[in-house]
Amino acid sequence: MNLKHNTAFGFTFSTPCLLLALILLLLSIIPSAKIISSPIPVMASVENNQESDDNDDEESTRDEDDEDDGDSGDDIDLDDMNLLQICCAWSDKISDGVLEYKISDGGDEDSKQSVRNAIQGWDLLIDNLIFVEKQDDSEADVEIVFSDGDEDANDEEFDYGAPIAAGKTEFRFDNTGFIDSIEVTLSGGIFGSGFHNSELEQIARHEIGHVLGLGHANFDGSLMSESTDGGAENISACEINGVLAANYWKLVAVGNNPEYPEANFVVC
Repeated sequence: MNLKHNTAFGFTFSTPCLLLALILLLLSIIPSAKIISSPIPVMASVENNQESDDNDDEESTRDEDDEDDGDSGDDIDLDDMNLLQICCAWSDKISDGVLEYKISDGGDEDSKQSVRNAIQGWDLLIDNLIFVEKQDDSEADVEIVFSDGDEDANDEEFDYGAPIAAGKTEFRFDNTGFIDSIEVTLSGGIFGSGFHNSELEQIARHEIGHVLGLGHANFDGSLMSESTDGGAENISACEINGVLAANYWKLVAVGNNPEYPEANFVVC
């Protein structure tokens, strides 16, 4: 995601069992035609949209002219659609409906409050899950840290004309491929100048979207667009639907056993 200064956002995966986790994750995402508590549908695979072979006898009675009409108009061209990627689902760490986070001491109080505001924005819109800030030294599900003043979120020094990482989200998966913990790194500013509170809040809001299981949008005008140049500041119904799809097992089904997302993306 790029800000006015060509500032990039990203998310990465980190685990001792990275390869196993990714393989399990990819093998376990089963597209489905399920609609999740929102007018925005979860995309289904072509094979899951095909009707059962039980009607083969009836289909064979159709005129040949009907069979040779060509495309039926049901084909989906994904390149022409606004899509939001679904990354992954949380483990049973959120089975109690609580996601604990901790903000490091690296940022000033205004920066920390911007992060809290971003989290609260999600908290108010997502049912069956609450964010709880930890104040002690114990580990939290989500650790939020700030980079050094002369480095971006990727710990790289600022370079004029090059993309600048304003935020980074690193996932750590358990041995079954579910999210076990996350570290979010936020850049404290750019070229020696701190972000305005509203800019930092947008950056944090985007990264919390990753925390909740979202990838990037393939279009401008979304909070989850890769760059803030074309991104939105606010959370839309599309992002909410994506989070529900990613963690359907808890946020919608209100279950106790983690399940993989049933789709790779939602349509916005």
